[in-house]
Amino acid sequence: MERFILIVVSLFLLISCEKNSNFTRDNKNSGVFIKKNTFINSPGLYYGRDISIVVKEFKDGTIVYGIFDINNDLLYQRNINNSISNHMKWTIYADNNNQIWFYNADYQETNVFVVEGKKGTFIKNKNSLPPIPIELSKFIKE
Repeated sequence: MERFILIVVSLFLLISCEKNSNFTRDNKNSGVFIKKNTFINSPGLYYGRDISIVVKEFKDGTIVYGIFDINNDLLYQRNINNSISNHMKWTIYADNNNQIWFYNADYQETNVFVVEGKKGTFIKNKNSLPPIPIELSKFIKE
């Protein structure tokens, strides 16, 4: 009987933890958990294990984004004076190598933020970029 109760309690905890980990953007105070090899194509709050990404859209349709560490310290932010248009093709891509890729058609630019522990490095020089993931290359060519 004790074993049965332990199994039921364990299942209940597992189910409740699963429901709490799948946030939706219906609630403005919650975010979406990003897994590896994930495209972000809309404004919102996205978080991973060590970082969070905020994508903000302004009334004029321009987009800026920022990357924050686990303590909500800013690691990188797109310059607000150099924003991109939500009406153009853009994406943020989290690959499986702790790299956050940024692509936008406004400026024909591809950049990457390489997560290194609790910090990271932003690379925007095309000659210094690591190899672009295949999934992102396909998105860019479409």
